[in-house]
Amino acid sequence: ANFVSVTPIRIRKNMYIGEVSKLTGASKKAIHHYEALGLLSKVPRLGKYRIYDKHHVVIISMIKKAQSLGFKLSELLPMIQVKAKENRFPVEVAINAIKQKQKQIRIEIEQAKQLDVELGSLKQELIDQFPLNNPNN
Repeated sequence: ANFVSVTPIRIRKNMYIGEVSKLTGASKKAIHHYEALGLLSKVPRLGKYRIYDKHHVVIISMIKKAQSLGFKLSELLPMIQVKAKENRFPVEVAINAIKQKQKQIRIEIEQAKQLDVELGSLKQELIDQFPLNNPNN
């Protein structure tokens, strides 16, 4: 699966937030939140309306995908800041963040396995101490 997957709908050069919301699956409130956090840089305005472009759609889609993979918005901010500062996507920063997330998940998996073993032991202790009349324990 691609890190950035944009629904194959024709993306216009200038779009209002409703169109961007439909394209990305992000709510209008979430899009405003991303902008407030600095995840979306320099959204131009036409009067009182924000005008979004393809770049914004890609960034919002990337944010949504990263969130679905367990990233917090605060974890994405360094990548977006480097991108804005250096005018390039910092692949090395993204890969490092992914590696860190994988390491964290592996630790959580091991903790969950240990918890499962301990729960099994507790269940067996309860069965041994308080035999059930139900043969389908």
